[in-house]
Amino acid sequence: MAMRMTWLVGGLVGASAVLLLNACESEDVVAEAVELRELEDNGTRLNGTRLNGTRLNGTRLNGTRLNGDAGTSDYIEITKVDVKGKDKVINTWLTGSELFVSTKKTVLSGLGLDDATIDFDIQGDGKGKHKKQLKIVGYGLLAPGSDVAVYDLEVKDGAWQPLCEDGAQAILLGDVWDPDSGERIGSYPDALTFACRGAALAKCVEFGYRPWASVGGVALRDHHQACTRMVRADYCGDGQAHTTNGTPIHVLDQLGVQNVDVGVSYVVEAEWGPDGATCLNYANARHAEIMIECDIPACGSSFASGGLLQSGKVL
Repeated sequence: MAMRMTWLVGGLVGASAVLLLNACESEDVVAEAVELRELEDNGTRLNGTRLNGTRLNGTRLNGTRLNGDAGTSDYIEITKVDVKGKDKVINTWLTGSELFVSTKKTVLSGLGLDDATIDFDIQGDGKGKHKKQLKIVGYGLLAPGSDVAVYDLEVKDGAWQPLCEDGAQAILLGDVWDPDSGERIGSYPDALTFACRGAALAKCVEFGYRPWASVGGVALRDHHQACTRMVRADYCGDGQAHTTNGTPIHVLDQLGVQNVDVGVSYVVEAEWGPDGATCLNYANARHAEIMIECDIPACGSSFASGGLLQSGKVL
């Protein structure tokens, strides 16, 4: 099977890495994610010509399909990595979102990982320790020259099937998240997450908040986490989403990653930090008559709340 090369979007550390992957969502949410991805892929967003302006938000934190039970999480211990036709793998790591694999003779990445397989044990999902296997079947970049790599991954569950629920590509991130609270648990030496496109973790990378990168000397890791709260309207930072897929929002920051879109009319909804909204204008919330079970002050002048990002309700 020839590996696919696509210009779409852009490590494992050691042979016994521990991962946290988030569970999949319901079929209706998956269908919505497919529609939204098709809308974005048919426009100019992927080429970077509309990095600022409105963005579609959603409710999913991630979208993997290892078990199929919404709300569960899987702690994964890698037991073996094989690269077709190559010597034994002795080390693996991420640079940005790009996976590198070293053998005794060479270092492989990108298309060099055609049909590479990853064996691992799943733990912590209530089913006892059991084995799974992933395979890399496609590789691409967000755009020529981008530092964001994307992978087509398949999981062996009887037959091989796409890892991401709707057949989306995955971006590899060097952090792990709690699927219930949305909290970034931390960056561990041997950990990563396969973040499926169309859900918050990957979507925020595509917005420009690459957690491994910096802008003007400011690391974007906390901006990425704040974005995952913003995309899901997780006002209280407790994992509870207050939005529906497809609601447009205006996104702004002070670093110039996202700028004011003069062609869009909006009112300020909220400002965001890694732990949720730092201020909120309730009248401008994404949906009317929402129930928010935390105390959030009203927004004043832009970014006076200390938030890293600002969301606007599009009029």
